[in-house]
Amino acid sequence: MKKTVPSNIEDIIALAPVQEGMLFHYLKEPRSDVYFEQLSLSVPVEIDREHFVKAWDFVIARNDMLRTCFRWEKLEKPVQVVLKEHKVDVRYYDLSMGEPGVDIRRKVEKIKIEDRDEAFDLRDVPFRLALCKTGKDEYELILSNHHILFDGWSTGI
Repeated sequence: MKKTVPSNIEDIIALAPVQEGMLFHYLKEPRSDVYFEQLSLSVPVEIDREHFVKAWDFVIARNDMLRTCFRWEKLEKPVQVVLKEHKVDVRYYDLSMGEPGVDIRRKVEKIKIEDRDEAFDLRDVPFRLALCKTGKDEYELILSNHHILFDGWSTGI
């Protein structure tokens, strides 16, 4: 868990009842993937990694939920802490120069499984990205988050 610096706190909000339920299940089984969400998108254009990260910094700066972590220890009621700033964990994989005959789809699926196996710590922002270069001008973007942050209806936003 990263220590939250008080000067980086934008807001502290009570959990919604459904979030309280998800936190209860998380505390009961922190390694469970029951509320693990993963979205994978094919992106058929060249991506500049620096601009990609800057674009996501922009998205995160404008969406509180992508800067939110949770606290419950030594508190009467659990809370969500919205950070002023948060840099997303972007993992980059270049699969385009792989071994001949190796199925890139299988490599992407392996990355997705390994990502799912890495449990979130809700005391840190439970959101991360993976960008897999699968060919010339071809990428797979994998967004992973804990459902406590947002639901499927919010994904489009």
